[in-house]
Amino acid sequence: MTKRQPVSKRIGYWVVRNLSRTMDRLARVLPLSWLRVIATGLAYLIYLFYPSRQRLARENIRKVFGDRFSASQRRRIALRSTINICKTMVELFKMRYMTPEQVKALVSLEGAEHLHQVLAENRGAVVITAHFGNWELGGARFTAEGFPVTVIARDSDEPVTALLINQARQHHNIQVLQREDIHEMIRALRNNRGLGILPDQHAAAGGIKLDFLGRSAYTATGPAVLSRLAGCAIVPFFTRRLPNGTFHSQVLPPLALPQTEDREQFVRQLMQQINDIISEQIRCYPEQWLWLHDRWKAERA
Repeated sequence: MTKRQPVSKRIGYWVVRNLSRTMDRLARVLPLSWLRVIATGLAYLIYLFYPSRQRLARENIRKVFGDRFSASQRRRIALRSTINICKTMVELFKMRYMTPEQVKALVSLEGAEHLHQVLAENRGAVVITAHFGNWELGGARFTAEGFPVTVIARDSDEPVTALLINQARQHHNIQVLQREDIHEMIRALRNNRGLGILPDQHAAAGGIKLDFLGRSAYTATGPAVLSRLAGCAIVPFFTRRLPNGTFHSQVLPPLALPQTEDREQFVRQLMQQINDIISEQIRCYPEQWLWLHDRWKAERA
């Protein structure tokens, strides 16, 4: 007998499902500028009705940056981070109705030669990014350039929302895998695809404690393990939101793989490199990262 979900959870799913359907319908007919206005309004509602998340974001910013930002500046960064994630979500719905040419016009691309060089070796590449700027449009920009892309994503718990999000990705020929699909990840790399992974969130299970933005954080080991298994490069990639409403995607040179036969040391050293390069982007553009996420649960473990 299936256990009935709590009323609060069913109400939450109903809200998410209908909000997603509404955003999908609006994305079909409204220009991106109007959708972003709606997203900003949603961000202010989140700011008002989820104060605990805003407190978490401000505290995270304070612990990372210390006295670099005043209390008012921390509030502004937390709000802008909330606006960024809301805009990213409506832009994801809009992606379903955009052509590759429209994506290219919206997102500039720098450093594509690094990925060309890596894929020329016919071993695939683990492409590292973060919940930073608009990572979803970054993936679409890759496929618009002709790069084959597979992404690792955790589906929304609400099935209709998960379907709409994955349809937007698949519209741009982005293959979507779940975190458990290890064999398919290896297959994608052996088929010389870019495998996109976002390892900047708390690793609930199987993570290792490493430094992230100067604080101890449980970090997923998947990117380093896959690199070792498949013998492929790790390529950092970030898509930054610009003040004029466009984006700039940058492919960075592949990371230097640790020169050690010890598996544990290989994984630790490579994942620390990954944490460091993500941290560098966040320090430069703090308002573009997801500060509302409880990244540093390791400090309470």
